[in-house]
Amino acid sequence: MKVGPWSRGALALVFSLLARGAWAVSPSSGGLTGLVEDTQGAPVAGAVISIFGKGLGGAGLVALSDSAGRFFLPSVPAGSYTLRALGAGHLPAPARHITVLPNHEASYTVSLIPVGDDKADAVASAKAQVQEEEKDDPPSLAELRWLLRHKRRSVLETHGPEAEAGDGGRNVPAPPRLLASLVPDLAGTVEVMASPAEGDDGLEPSASYSVLRLKGRIANAGQWSLGGLVAESESASWRMAAEFVLEPGGGHKLQAGTGYGTRFLRPLALGERSSQADNHSVGAAFLQDQWQVADRVTTTLGGRFSYIGFLRDTNHFDPLASVELRRDDHTRLSATVETRTLAPGGDLLTLSTLATAPAIAFAFIDDSLRPERSARLELAVDQSFGPTTMRAQTFYEEVHHQLANTYQGSHAARSLNISDAGDTGARGVGLSVARRFGNAVNGSLSYRFGHSWHEPLPGSAGPAVFGGEEGNFHDLATRLETSIDGTGTHVVAFYRVIHLAPDAERARHAPITNHRFDVQLSQGLPFVGRITRADWDFLIAVRNLFYETSEGAVLDELAVVNPPTRVLGGISVRF
Repeated sequence: MKVGPWSRGALALVFSLLARGAWAVSPSSGGLTGLVEDTQGAPVAGAVISIFGKGLGGAGLVALSDSAGRFFLPSVPAGSYTLRALGAGHLPAPARHITVLPNHEASYTVSLIPVGDDKADAVASAKAQVQEEEKDDPPSLAELRWLLRHKRRSVLETHGPEAEAGDGGRNVPAPPRLLASLVPDLAGTVEVMASPAEGDDGLEPSASYSVLRLKGRIANAGQWSLGGLVAESESASWRMAAEFVLEPGGGHKLQAGTGYGTRFLRPLALGERSSQADNHSVGAAFLQDQWQVADRVTTTLGGRFSYIGFLRDTNHFDPLASVELRRDDHTRLSATVETRTLAPGGDLLTLSTLATAPAIAFAFIDDSLRPERSARLELAVDQSFGPTTMRAQTFYEEVHHQLANTYQGSHAARSLNISDAGDTGARGVGLSVARRFGNAVNGSLSYRFGHSWHEPLPGSAGPAVFGGEEGNFHDLATRLETSIDGTGTHVVAFYRVIHLAPDAERARHAPITNHRFDVQLSQGLPFVGRITRADWDFLIAVRNLFYETSEGAVLDELAVVNPPTRVLGGISVRF
């Protein structure tokens, strides 16, 4: 199968820019999974599932259901879409409106009526209207041809003379070649972001961040993703990560991933040089099995290995175990036990232009520093009420060698120093509410209250960071996301405040209040998309978050002192 002229040029441009350290990945997107079945509940294999909406720039995405009736569409931009499904020997399903949320995988079940069923006659007339040149075709075949002509093409699809040779001059995809059959539904993003010169962080003048990410399916058994990040300032650092999800059957869903990268370039402490100073490599690998034991019981077992070459303790293994009970379609109970290893700068497999890892490359680190190790037990209940979802949780967490990140100096010469703050722990309860308002606004509010304690190392930054050895904490976080129809504008705002009050009987330290925010604007560039058949967005972000929301322990953000406000801007392309 041929690659069109624009696709060849785009790929060449992407990889050439990545090699120079000038590109990066992706705005918020989600995934779509589901099941296609008939009116008797039997799976329908080979059904065509399509989604159309403004988030796809007037194009569409198409997938086929596998032998178990399951389908998957990766890397779907967040937004509202129209979902359609049809299968051989069945009437096309009525169109339905669905919503894809960022960084979430939406799941839907589609029911098809077999031809000849008692219900078929009542709806057959509504499905019999087709274009004049296709009036002799069955409705499902005519609709299938329309979907194939109008769906978004991947970069591996034919777009040449062969595509228009048959079917009366209409575009019909040619048989795929080997590469296309191995990686169907190929999609991806490329993003370049830059910090303004002489920003207030003083760390990375004229720094650029670049990510390329590809996603696709492995036959009909799973999906894969591959990404790479390059950060360039005074020198370049890089990171790569790959992830594979397989469904071998029997209710099992296997997820595996690996990543590797480098850290530069400062000595581990001012005026010192460690014996490991030349080893800047980091890496991680994980494997987990999600097993649906019964209709309402799902278990997850797995583990992760981390290698941090520039620290004293280089090798760590973190097990994970969880069980989820579904009382009904609206209620879930879950219990999780896990350990985590956190390297300086955040998660080793995070590929994001907004992550802090590239800035950490130039931090001053104590020679004796160890990675942060945490153990966590959590019990949670999720309840959905239409567009509203509520979650209640209780947790207990212990952290050893917690990382203290302190920004010091003036704006012109500010440096980041990372040290060991000792051991901490927290226990408490939490409540969160998430709701969708109409078709354009998503919001969430979460609150956690608990008791924390701290055991600093002699001479560490512990008490200065945590305001005392023991006390109560309040943690409030809110998130608002909205899309403005017709303008291609997407806005995400996040705000978090943590208040730590020392124990009244040990009031040697003043209370500490910590504010964190993140505002991101994505503005679509439709005039470019019409030329290139890709979705282009202008991105800008203003934030002082240090850790991503999925990283670290409950109070890790509190252990970051005087973080700078970072301003980043760039371009994102989805293809």
